[in-house]
Amino acid sequence: MPGFKIERTIQDRMEIISSLVRGRKTLDLGVVDSRRDRQGTTDRLSDKASSLLYRRICEINPDAVGIDLDEDGVDLLRRQGHNTRTADVMTMDLGEPYDVIVAGELIEHVANPGQFLCNMRKHLTSEGTLVITTPNPFSCRQVWKIWRYGGPRVHEEHVGWFDPITLGTLCRQCQLDPYAGYWIQPLGGNVLKTWPRWFRKYFSESFMILARPAHS
Repeated sequence: MPGFKIERTIQDRMEIISSLVRGRKTLDLGVVDSRRDRQGTTDRLSDKASSLLYRRICEINPDAVGIDLDEDGVDLLRRQGHNTRTADVMTMDLGEPYDVIVAGELIEHVANPGQFLCNMRKHLTSEGTLVITTPNPFSCRQVWKIWRYGGPRVHEEHVGWFDPITLGTLCRQCQLDPYAGYWIQPLGGNVLKTWPRWFRKYFSESFMILARPAHS
C-alpha cells in the first residue's frame, strides 16, 4: 500500500483543489497545457476556454500565479488578465514560497521527477501543500487498450508512469510527506470497458496526492 490513506474517489480534481486554493498564495504549473504536435497554442487555449485547470483555479483565486514553458501561451493568458510567467519548473527560483502548488497532469512530462519534486519543496511554505495529479497506468482504459490493441495509449509527451505507491515513495525521498490521496474517476464511459473499477478502485482513471514538506 502507498503508506498514506486514499480517502475516496472523486469525479473532478476541483472537488479538492477548490478549498485548498481559496484565499491562499497559489502557484499552478503547466498552465498552458499545450500539445503543439497536434494543435496550435492559441487554438488549444480557445478550445479549453472553460475547462483549463488554471482558469478554473483563477475563478476561485484570481491572484494565482501560473507557470509554463510555452511563451506564446503564457503571453496569451497574461493578455487575458492572468498572472502568468514563463519558467522551467525543474530549475526555476521564484524567490518566494507558496501555500499551495498545483501540479496537474505534469509529473509524467518531466525528465527528472525527483529534481522536480525537490524544487517544488523549496517553493512551499513550511505548512504548504503540493497537489499532484497524474494518470493511473492501471486504469480500465489502459487495460482495455492492451486487450483490444496490444498496448496502452500513451500521450506523445509522457516520459513516465506512476501509481500511488511509487509516487508516494518518490515524494518521501524528496523530503515531502504524502498525507492524503484520492482516486479520480469522471462519470461516464463504456461500462464494458470500465466495469472493473466498480470492484477495485485501483482501476480508476487517475489519482491525486497531497504532500507537504517533511519535518525531521
